[in-house]
Amino acid sequence: MSTKNLLIVSPIKDAQRAQFAATGVNLVELDDLNHRVAPSAINIMYGWKAAIGEQLLAAPQSQLEWVHAISAGVDSLPLATFAQRGIKLTNAAGIHAQAISQSVLASILYFVRRLDIASHNQQKQHWAHHDDQTPHVIDDFKYVIFGTGHIGQQIARLLKSFGGYTIGVNTTGHPAEYFDDTISIQSLDSRVWQADVVVNVMPLTDTTHHFFNHELFDQFAHLFLFVNVGRGPVVDSTSVIDGINSGLIQHAALDVFETEPLPADSPFWHLPNTLITPHNTGVITHFKKAQAALFLPNLKQYLTDGTFKTNQVDLTKGY
Repeated sequence: MSTKNLLIVSPIKDAQRAQFAATGVNLVELDDLNHRVAPSAINIMYGWKAAIGEQLLAAPQSQLEWVHAISAGVDSLPLATFAQRGIKLTNAAGIHAQAISQSVLASILYFVRRLDIASHNQQKQHWAHHDDQTPHVIDDFKYVIFGTGHIGQQIARLLKSFGGYTIGVNTTGHPAEYFDDTISIQSLDSRVWQADVVVNVMPLTDTTHHFFNHELFDQFAHLFLFVNVGRGPVVDSTSVIDGINSGLIQHAALDVFETEPLPADSPFWHLPNTLITPHNTGVITHFKKAQAALFLPNLKQYLTDGTFKTNQVDLTKGY
């Protein structure tokens, strides 16, 4: 079997570079592309950048056969082209679960324990020991999580450890670990509309685009907090802005947006009762090491039999 050319698009450290090379692949750096190795000769991409990917796909007699995305979401990749050409795709689903779930818990506690009020009062040098903004505790509320995969399950696990009641929404309503109940996304009912806290971790697909909109938010009876750590375009931006301004949504914690980076003139920056993070709830200090640890077993198995141990994306579903 001929040696596979693995293009390193996402930066790695020397330790990971040595691990990859030990499998017998020929590591190709970006500086080597078009010089030492022709784009048509690349078999595997570690990481994805549109300009580079398009160059490889456009190369005559391209030999690209596998792309590994370092993100969980793959909606920005040309999935239809991959499917047409038989190019396999793996992603990093699950690698961000611990970091994102802890970030979600922090966001929930920020508002549930009224740390937002404490921060505001601190800026005003105002000592408000008792006021009408008495903090709650997590088990005062009911939680609905849209998406019951790796991340959703870890969020549910943390909430349940604090006594929270968790309902998961997925494609079929099938049971999922750490959820007290699950509901099909096609059959939402009062169990969802009575939620106090809603968390979105759904991927972006044709079905989920602008799933959260004015019509959906209008169904909730008393939405204390909306958290979005899924994909920005799953949520219609104007529906959140209008919901916060009208009081329909009391608070929001938003990590992803339809337009990123968030423009300086975006109304989100000045939205009251809103916590904004710059799409970084999944960031961890040892990200490169964790990413390589996910990729390496797949690389070894792929070189053996052309299959993967985990995380192969269904190109028709987009996740």
